[in-house]
Amino acid sequence: MARKARNLNTSTLVSITQKSKGFLFRDDQDRENMLMILKQTQETFAFDCFAYCLLDDQLFKLIIDTKGRNISTIMSSLLMSYSAYRKSEEKLFSGRFRSVPLNSKEELQKEIELIHQRTKSHFNSFCFYSQEAQPFDQLKITFDLNQVGGGEIESTLTFDQAKERLESWMRQKGCDPLTLKKNKDLRNQCIHEFRKTSNCSLKTMGLLFSISESSVSKILSNK
Repeated sequence: MARKARNLNTSTLVSITQKSKGFLFRDDQDRENMLMILKQTQETFAFDCFAYCLLDDQLFKLIIDTKGRNISTIMSSLLMSYSAYRKSEEKLFSGRFRSVPLNSKEELQKEIELIHQRTKSHFNSFCFYSQEAQPFDQLKITFDLNQVGGGEIESTLTFDQAKERLESWMRQKGCDPLTLKKNKDLRNQCIHEFRKTSNCSLKTMGLLFSISESSVSKILSNK
């Protein structure tokens, strides 16, 4: 039976839980690498992170505001990057991640409190709220809940819509498709900027730039 598609017509604020079939985190070095990958993913997709918890060996939790980006694309990039780091022979993640929309600041605050544990470990974002804890200072954590939006998620762009945006980008840069094809640095810059400013799937981006989805994902994971 085909999987039911996720409902995109909901709040951009989401609480995410992803489980593993085995040991997701074998040790603290794995957790350090997950935080670095989370940082890189945040830089790529420009989402807000409100809380995280990596203390459990077999799952992790996140609370983010996707800022209109496709949540499945964000998570796919995160999980693929971590799986590549682990080089696990078996499938690392058990099923799709669970996401719960948060429709108010009150719901957001309550969910943050649920995943925070009284620990000095920077593998839980409680460290950002405790003077005794040592924070992971490379990850951008949002504190001001008054700036939280509750907008609806932007619909994923069709190929024709994405093509129009790409053509607009090329006009602004004064280049054409042939130049973009020959100049990989310019193409990669375009892919990074395009992903940050539009809700476009990896598949559509691959079609736009005539490369594979995996190549798009690798480009997005590299700065």
